[in-house]
Amino acid sequence: MRVRQSIPELFSTFLRFESDQITSWSTDSRLHRSIQKHLAQMPEETVDRFWVMYWHRCWRKEEASPRQQIAAGHVSAYLQEACYWSVQKIQPKTSSQQFQLADLFQVAIAAVPKILKACDPDERASLKTYASSAFGNVVRDWLRQRREIDLCNHWGLLLKLSRKRLIEALQGLDASTIEQYLTAWKCFELCYLPAKTLGMRQSAAPSAEVWNAIVTQYKKETGEAVSSATLERWLTDCANRVRSQSFPTVSSLNMPRPGQDDGELQDEVIDSRDSLLTELIEQEEQRERQDQRSQLNQVLETAIAEFDVSVQQLLQLYYQQQFTQQQIAKQLEVQQYTVSRKLSKAREALLLKLVRWSQAINPATDPEVIKSMGLVLEEWLQKHYS
Repeated sequence: MRVRQSIPELFSTFLRFESDQITSWSTDSRLHRSIQKHLAQMPEETVDRFWVMYWHRCWRKEEASPRQQIAAGHVSAYLQEACYWSVQKIQPKTSSQQFQLADLFQVAIAAVPKILKACDPDERASLKTYASSAFGNVVRDWLRQRREIDLCNHWGLLLKLSRKRLIEALQGLDASTIEQYLTAWKCFELCYLPAKTLGMRQSAAPSAEVWNAIVTQYKKETGEAVSSATLERWLTDCANRVRSQSFPTVSSLNMPRPGQDDGELQDEVIDSRDSLLTELIEQEEQRERQDQRSQLNQVLETAIAEFDVSVQQLLQLYYQQQFTQQQIAKQLEVQQYTVSRKLSKAREALLLKLVRWSQAINPATDPEVIKSMGLVLEEWLQKHYS
């Protein structure tokens, strides 16, 4: 590996792999222009430590902005060697031959934002030292979790889940289906085992008695009667989606191209160098997306403000305090089906506002986009009340 020397190289170039070996450094033109511009403004700063701390602080201050992405890019470039050497130490010790060094490198370097968040630039002696240790932990944890997922059967996996992790795995389904799955999982947890127990990887399938208890609990939670076969299908789908979401199928970039005798998948990856015009277009599109997010927030917040106080309280209990429908019914001294009906009506009213707003922006909105708006609304409500 050629050692990088200059500040522009350190903060704008990335390792390129071929056949799981490093072949060269690839320059990101946008990052190169950025570091050159800053060097012109501060020519006296010629030490890499200054610049890594500078970009670290920029990343912390410029939350959810293009400038934060640039800062993260500069730090990712700077940490390329640290990431490579950390992964190289781990790779020979892994029992799985499925992933090459280049694959584990990508897993590790993707954790740069988390590393920046965890490391205080004013307290740590060196971000590179901290990251070297963190990269190794990221890869080890990733491999451990994959092994854990592979070893668990469906029932053991469902017992180990958190609500947050399951919600993440269910993204892509409509809001009503997500709620059904989450309620089914909760009932399974309550009836199958009083408390989660470590080490339960190969848990037995629920007995007929337990399935009856799950069915009864589900009816208490929702007021709806479903069969044990339906609940089993929902829970099985939950487990499958968690496996797919946690560890999607990964193909090494060094694998042969499908249907061809020579060449690798990596050969088809284009080393693009964005022009200034492309960068300006991206910035404009980013501003448009930010404006649309602001409009969306205003539309939905206004709609919620127009609800009756009782409905607003209901939404707060459900999304902010994460009460179940049964707990809400008990607190408000109403029937559970009343809570379910009011929640559904509130979501329908908000969804109608969302659809109308979208069609006002783009009258030719794709029907598939409209179908996915239920999920968009559910994500917005969870974030709004978090």
